[in-house]
Amino acid sequence: MGKIAPMTAHLPKTAEEEHEEQLRNLVRVVSACTLGLWSFAAGILIGTFLLF
Repeated sequence: MGKIAPMTAHLPKTAEEEHEEQLRNLVRVVSACTLGLWSFAAGILIGTFLLF
């Protein structure tokens, strides 16, 4: 038996779609970093009130 062909053809992405995907990935990375920094700052703030 042979391989089953996919139902739809894989169309190459246009330059605009590539750009949008890269922008979305950049926004995800920046969001994750920002969330991490906010969490770190909150931990520092809470820690200072608990220690002093």
